[in-house]
Formats: sequence, structure tokens, C-alpha cells
Amino acid sequence: MKRIAVLTFALACLLVDSSSAFAASPKPCDFMNAQAAASIFGASVDAGRAEDLDMGSQQCVFDHNDPAAPGQIAFGLIDINAMAASMGANSTAILPIIKQSATGQKFETIPSLGEWNLYSWDGQIGYSLTVIYRGKVLSIHSSGSKNPNLKTAVVQAMRQALQKL
Repeated sequence: MKRIAVLTFALACLLVDSSSAFAASPKPCDFMNAQAAASIFGASVDAGRAEDLDMGSQQCVFDHNDPAAPGQIAFGLIDINAMAASMGANSTAILPIIKQSATGQKFETIPSLGEWNLYSWDGQIGYSLTVIYRGKVLSIHSSGSKNPNLKTAVVQAMRQALQKL
């Protein structure tokens, strides 16, 4: 009987330990670092800082603190199912909302990037790349960047982030 109890306890510990590894949600700052953000921005940026957003999501923000030319890069990560649950909806109902482009934005899609994507820009807000992949919405937003190769840098950073999922 003692042997069964020890075996049961060991199995329970193994299950708790393995489930905690899977329960940890990825954080946006795990997907992008200051070097990648600086590559997108075209100049140095501060280390990333996590910011909480609506519906339990987060973004990692990298600031360019030049008073003459301020700006930032933000990497966002949203779990579609968690977002849907927080809205009292199912994930299928959320997808059309995610896929909307804002009025006045120009947009295009990038071939072979995630399950769905939208690269959008306008003259005032900045540039964004949003990708749906494996039940997550990943986004990179750039404001104030003067990088002439911005689109290429954003797509490259997103491809690297997708490899981490």
C-alpha cells in the first residue's frame, strides 16, 4: 500500500510539473528583443517593456526617446480563444473583427505569412503587420520610424516571431 501511495504521489508531481510548463502563456517580450525592434525602427530603441492591454492581452513596447524624432515599436500577442471568452463569444465570431482594416488605411497582404495577415499603414498612425497563426494574433506596430526598408524589416521580424510559436 505504501508503494502505491509513493507511486501515486510521484505521478501526481509529474503531472503538476508537466502541466505548469504547458500552462505558461507566452509573453510578447519573449518574441522580440531590442535588437530586432531597432532593426525595424532604423535607430536605437530602449529595452522592451510589457504593457497590459484590454481583454487580458499584452504588448512589448520599445521606445525611441529622441525628443526631435520620438517613436516606438510595439509587438502584441493575443490568444484568440482567450479574447473570445472575455467577450462572451466564440473564436469564429472574433475573426471578422480582427480582420477589419481601419477606415482610411492602405493595406496589402504578405504571401506565405501565417494563416492570414494584413500589412497596413496611413500617414498619421504608422505601420502595422497583423498575423493570425496557430490560434494567436501577433502584431507589430511602428510609429515614427524613418527606416526606408521598414516593410522588409517588419516582415523579417514577424517571420522570426512565428518560429517561436
